[in-house]
Amino acid sequence: MNIQALKYEIIEWITRTNDNSLLKTLKSIKDSNSATADWFDNLSQEEVESLNRGISDHDKEDVLTSKEFWAGYGEKL
Repeated sequence: MNIQALKYEIIEWITRTNDNSLLKTLKSIKDSNSATADWFDNLSQEEVESLNRGISDHDKEDVLTSKEFWAGYGEKL
């Protein structure tokens, strides 16, 4: 079955149902999918730059292990 046929089948099924619980569940799935689909687009410029610095540090292998972090910074917290 191709994707277009599947979509039409689901649309037809949804339009015939009177199951309120099912419709609420489907709406919840839709809303959760929409909320997570574009999380990156909702970041501030500062957050994007921070993520890019982290990626750059990782690519250069300029990172600490957890043990190294806690040995150097643990007492200061």
